[in-house]
Amino acid sequence: MRTPPRATSGGRITSAGKTGRAGKALLSGVLAICLAGAMAVPTLPAEAAKPKPPVIPSKAAVERAKQAAASKAGQVAAIERQLAAAGARLEQLGIQSGIADEAYNGAVYRLQQAKTEAAAAAARAAEAQKTLTAQRQQIGRFAAASYQGGGEVAKIAPLFTADGPQQLLDSAGAAHSVSSAMQGSYLRFTATQVMTNLFKVQADQAVVKVKKAADEAAAAKKAAEAAEAAQSAAVTAIGVQRRQSIAQLATLQNISVQVAAQRQQGLEELARQRAAAIAAKKAAELKRRIAAREAAERRAEAAERAREAAEQAREEKEEREQNKGKKNPPKRHKPSTPNRDNDDNDNGNSSRKGASAAIEFAMRQLGDMYLWGATGPSRWDCSGLTQGAWARAGVQLPHYSVAQYEQIQHIDEDELRPGDLIFWSLNPSDPGTIHHVALYLGNGRMIHAPRTGKPVQIDSVYYWEPPDFFGRP
Repeated sequence: MRTPPRATSGGRITSAGKTGRAGKALLSGVLAICLAGAMAVPTLPAEAAKPKPPVIPSKAAVERAKQAAASKAGQVAAIERQLAAAGARLEQLGIQSGIADEAYNGAVYRLQQAKTEAAAAAARAAEAQKTLTAQRQQIGRFAAASYQGGGEVAKIAPLFTADGPQQLLDSAGAAHSVSSAMQGSYLRFTATQVMTNLFKVQADQAVVKVKKAADEAAAAKKAAEAAEAAQSAAVTAIGVQRRQSIAQLATLQNISVQVAAQRQQGLEELARQRAAAIAAKKAAELKRRIAAREAAERRAEAAERAREAAEQAREEKEEREQNKGKKNPPKRHKPSTPNRDNDDNDNGNSSRKGASAAIEFAMRQLGDMYLWGATGPSRWDCSGLTQGAWARAGVQLPHYSVAQYEQIQHIDEDELRPGDLIFWSLNPSDPGTIHHVALYLGNGRMIHAPRTGKPVQIDSVYYWEPPDFFGRP
């Protein structure tokens, strides 16, 4: 602001000073009134600060959202069911391939039996033919001797000799002996001929049986190969399906694929843990029943020993009473009693030492992969492993679970001892449908070669389905 010029007269200067002071006072008053008015008047809100009206979805929009959520939940549940079904499918394919594998072992076993029978039948037929030929030659010699002796004419020739009837009687007796011998030879020849023909028929039938068994073995091999191929293809296909399903779950649940996979693995592990807990409970019950049976057997043995001791004491007392007063009473022969504690046999059959050798051998195979039809040294199927284990103990078992059960002592489940064999079948009342075998370790555990894709491993006896048959080599 510019400064006004100074006045030259005193009056004007005085007048000018008064007017300036008055103006300043007036300006100050106006400002004070304005400020007071500003403070007294309320401030009005701006248009941008007004609250927005709430968004209220329509009933149709709410219904659509509910439907979308339900659809997503349904899709999640469906995918989870697919994953569970895929796991069950793999397990079922494993079972089917194991059944097919053991059926092939059975076909090979029957083929070997048929070949053995055919060889025996052929040997019997050859031996019978040899005997028949020798008997035919003997009859031929008898016939030639009779012909050279003149036949019936030679029998009456002595009538015309000096010795007369006596010579005739002698020759007649000799002829009768020759005739009897010829007749006996002919009867034996006839019987041998019948047996030879029978043996030839049996040999022919055995050859047919071998051909049939060979065809069955070939068909079983194809079926096993097909089952193995189906399982292998399913493992690949279900693996792809599993990854896709987990990715879909991640999208539907708005989480990462890694988290979805971890969740699925966690759910599956939880299911395995629950199954393992159930199996452990059953194994504990089996252990309790086995212990109860063993205790009962020990009590029975103790009672039998006590009875024998009491009987022996009674006999000794009677003997002492009978020998009272005798100078040289005869010494009583003390019968020897078997020491059951040092008996190597369990129930008179299986050697505990042999069972230990079988278990030791099987344990050394832990981790070896399954291979159908294999009997070692580094690949095994179920019956191949039990065959190899008990072979180490000196017990020869066939490479076929059904035949193994047929050739060993049958026992109850609560009679199980380490080294015994456990069997699974399609029909619990028919041992001919057995398709899997394992070696019992004790405490409800077993070692076995499960199926393709899995190694020789230790599992609970009840990790799968309850076993059906039990036996002791």
